[in-house]
Amino acid sequence: MRSSVLVLLLLLLVSVQAASTTGVHPIPQSPLQHPDPGSRTPSTAPTVDPKLFNKRRYRSPRVLFSDQPPDANPSEHRGGGGGGKGGRPRRQAGSPQHRGIYSVCESVSVWVGNKTKATDISGHEVTVLPNVNINNVNKKQYFFETTCSSARAAGSGCLGIDGRHWNSYCTNSHTFVRALTTFKNLVAWRLIRINVACVCVISRKSWRQ
Repeated sequence: MRSSVLVLLLLLLVSVQAASTTGVHPIPQSPLQHPDPGSRTPSTAPTVDPKLFNKRRYRSPRVLFSDQPPDANPSEHRGGGGGGKGGRPRRQAGSPQHRGIYSVCESVSVWVGNKTKATDISGHEVTVLPNVNINNVNKKQYFFETTCSSARAAGSGCLGIDGRHWNSYCTNSHTFVRALTTFKNLVAWRLIRINVACVCVISRKSWRQ
């Protein structure tokens, strides 16, 4: 009886020791890592491997990581890791045009650097990371967004639309871009929705001919 009790105690001690030696949490093999809370790095932003921006699936012309506010169109930045060679600038939707060509909806295009919340492609509200660490440089995440101009009075309709027969209004159009976000304490690349254009929506006032 006593020997069986000793055997049980010995087995219990062996099992406890085995659990303590194998309970190691491996570091996730991910290019996106959080800094050690005890480190001396002044920035608390997550560190991103700069090689990620060489991969096409992580690049978007409307997303830019920079240590200073950008002052150019997305076409002048290649990749998202902090700029590149300049390209031919694009004509903005709200810029003056010639030869009698006008936009039915006036728009404004700006780089947004204070985005904190966004909706991902699954419909979840995620938190946008404002800053990341790339090559030991703290960079902000910017988004080039185009929205309808607020200069026109609400309910005034689209430009050039016959108001006698058509109802019209200008509204923002969206697309999805890949950005660094966090959701449920998980930092990852996600497709989020941003404003990219101002379009005109029309409907016939009466269906009678």
